[in-house]
Amino acid sequence: MALSQHAKLSPLYTQSSLPYVEWQWHINDKAFEINREECEKAFASSLPPLPKSGLISCLSFDDQEMLFKAIARCQHHQSVQTYACCLSLDKGKVCYAEFHIFPSTSEVVRGHIYPFLSIPSTGQTFASLFKQVLNNLHHGIVITDSERNVLLLNEYFEQHTGYSNLHLVGQPVNSIHSDKHSDDFYQRMRDEVSEKGNWNGVVLIRTLDGKTVPQELTIQRLVLRERIFYLEWYVDLSSRLYRVSDIENGGVELSTQLPTESQFTKRISTHWMETSDEKIIMVLAFVPLFDERHEFEMKSHLSEQLAINQMSFQVGYIGSNHFVVALECDKVSGPSQVRIIHQSIRRFFSSMNVSAGESIHQAIIKGKVGVSILGHDTNNPKSLVSHAVQAMLERSSQAKGMITFYHGAIHREVIRRKEMEDLLVSAVKGQKIEVFYQPIVDTHNWDIVKFEALCRFRDDKGKLMNTQEMVAIAEDLGLVADLDWCVGKRALGDLVHIQQQFGPTIGLTINRSLNTELGAETVLKSAEEMIESFAKTPHLVTVELTESAYFDSESSQSSLIKNIRQHGVSVAVDDFGTGYSSFTYLSDCNFDLLKIDREFVTGIKVDSHKYHIVKMITALSHTLNVKVVAEGVETRQELEVLCGIGIDYIQGYFFSKPRPLKELDQAWNYQAQLDDFLTRKSSARSMGILSISQLHIPTMTPLDTLKKAKEYLDSPQLNLVALPVLDGNQCIGVIDRENLNYYLSPTLGSKIETTQDLSIWKKPLSQIMRTDFKTVPYETKVSDIAGLLHQGAQPPWVVVGELNAYLGVVTQQDLLKYFAKS
Repeated sequence: MALSQHAKLSPLYTQSSLPYVEWQWHINDKAFEINREECEKAFASSLPPLPKSGLISCLSFDDQEMLFKAIARCQHHQSVQTYACCLSLDKGKVCYAEFHIFPSTSEVVRGHIYPFLSIPSTGQTFASLFKQVLNNLHHGIVITDSERNVLLLNEYFEQHTGYSNLHLVGQPVNSIHSDKHSDDFYQRMRDEVSEKGNWNGVVLIRTLDGKTVPQELTIQRLVLRERIFYLEWYVDLSSRLYRVSDIENGGVELSTQLPTESQFTKRISTHWMETSDEKIIMVLAFVPLFDERHEFEMKSHLSEQLAINQMSFQVGYIGSNHFVVALECDKVSGPSQVRIIHQSIRRFFSSMNVSAGESIHQAIIKGKVGVSILGHDTNNPKSLVSHAVQAMLERSSQAKGMITFYHGAIHREVIRRKEMEDLLVSAVKGQKIEVFYQPIVDTHNWDIVKFEALCRFRDDKGKLMNTQEMVAIAEDLGLVADLDWCVGKRALGDLVHIQQQFGPTIGLTINRSLNTELGAETVLKSAEEMIESFAKTPHLVTVELTESAYFDSESSQSSLIKNIRQHGVSVAVDDFGTGYSSFTYLSDCNFDLLKIDREFVTGIKVDSHKYHIVKMITALSHTLNVKVVAEGVETRQELEVLCGIGIDYIQGYFFSKPRPLKELDQAWNYQAQLDDFLTRKSSARSMGILSISQLHIPTMTPLDTLKKAKEYLDSPQLNLVALPVLDGNQCIGVIDRENLNYYLSPTLGSKIETTQDLSIWKKPLSQIMRTDFKTVPYETKVSDIAGLLHQGAQPPWVVVGELNAYLGVVTQQDLLKYFAKS
């Protein structure tokens, strides 16, 4: 294939006007072929004498290795690859160029090389370049050696931290680390630099005067002549804790007519200079949760009332609905100081309730409140506002209405939050949400019955982001309904491929959150429309309603759920038992499945409070013919206890983490761990009758045929003696060879097979199974076996759980093996 044909792979190579030179790499001969004359013209430089490997010899050994890896990737994936590096040309000239590698099915790889930047490699040139890079007016720069000892700092870093080269050169760079981050944080940072060669994030460092300030840090590993260096870029964020989008004039914010941050801080400093040491000054920063319909009026009214409030000595507005208030209280010794601080804050909020009204008061306490106290978290009045804002931003999203006092770590910097918001909006609007699937396992046969579709997000570097954090942002932005729609539509399309690959009976669970501004009715109608439009097998689809506290069983929502179920769809209620009354609508028969929240699953033990709650919920659900799913199961102990209770389905990392569609075949990798769980002697259950039971054998249903049962019993691989017949999770009969042979005729399956013989094959097991079998509780000890036999209990025995749920079978062969070992 000609090189010009390769170039047609992308318009990028036909439209570009940049000069390039064509090249060829002969894989077998390890020869690099290029037109020397064209190359020297493009590089504006003579080439040194070249060996057989040609221009490749102008690359460093590391770059040669990386280029060959790019060529290998191109051949393997049959996709265009690029690699950029420096080439050492004649007379010390250095050129930064980019190789473009085109797919090929032969042993000859072709491509283009684009020269970009050429500079002479004289010491004077590089010294000038190094100096100009170091004199960066926007970034602090620190260079360290392979042992992470400081070699030099630039002027920006000195100005913003107070350190000089005399302070830090020769010292370990961790001497500027604050004590706010854990050792694990720094270890993960070092590991990422070692693996990827770089790291970027927000850190807290300690300045020369002992302050802790936030910095955006980028670390780059450099290798020069086998020596390793680390280049660190710092950007000071201490003055950018929030995004100011409001207009100020003369120290006053125009819309609220309150002092701006700089004016507010100046007045606090003046007040502090004039105040006796018997008083404590504190700053409250808060963002009220205004009613969007009346936000402007409420904001104006709040500003007016703050300006005349008698409990505060200074108020201000710092932009983006961020208000600040300065209070003071008496300074005392001992633990009563905390009580006095709390009283001062409560009195302020109480005064706002009286003067501004209940709606303003509720807007404040339902929003975010952060507090910084002079003399406690800072001795500088100029730091009070930034500390209060940081405390407010670090407040947990679940802790609505609670006041947060400052502590040094920055959990979520506002710039990062805005980037995450933009990413989320773009992904939802473009319907580019990535969907992962987590298996849900049936505890009766330990097979996967369905997958739950879960959204995932990646940052610009392709790294998975915190899903809970992104979903919380979606809730804040009112995009939950759109997010659920994107995930559901994508998952219903994927279900066709999942069933083609793993069987037509595999089901799917999709989530629809009721916590949305659209209202529960709109969400339920949308869910029905989605099923009608995209579900090919609605009887295998489960709609899981999350945030079910918003469900009203006495409203039209109940009939809307019935409409969904009429399509054959199962409806599940999520997060059951996490703080609201759910039994009413459960008893109204609106749901098919109930999911136990991971809060009640994590660390569950027999006879614990969690155990009795889950056991009660499970018993009630089964009474109402509702199946129970337990999510978040990660340990053997949790699985052990839940199986004993009689949970129908299990979901969690014990079986599999959520996986993308292309990795779903790995979802069944839990088999070895499951077998170990079922048979391991350290398991509490296997210390009893289950230690000799057959736990993982096929089970039948009452509608299965005699022919199917015979095929199982005749299978030499399975080597079965008896088959349990289950109705749901309970055993209602047993099929063994004795009662199977009773219905078989000598002509069955022969050349003289009769019409009556054919009808026998189709006979349902409900008509031929034994119902006079012995059931034994799983708590039964192996030492009690002899007593059971003495009482006349003939095998096979069916082992059951606490709610008579089927667990396993004990056959005569199992008993003989046990006594042979005893």
